[in-house]
Amino acid sequence: VDLKATAKLFAGRFACGSSVTAADEIVVQGDVKDEILEIIGTKWPYIDSNLIEDLGDQKR
Repeated sequence: VDLKATAKLFAGRFACGSSVTAADEIVVQGDVKDEILEIIGTKWPYIDSNLIEDLGDQKR
């Protein structure tokens, strides 16, 4: 999965801030967790849901 393109997809779809912050991490601003999980399951069904982590409101 191209993380940069995915972050751009999330930012456009939810009109929020979204950026790649690590080699395997995208940070999305806003309360859109459920919608993002739904999009991931639909757009990339081969991604195991156990590999997706919700880091919550961690300070960066």
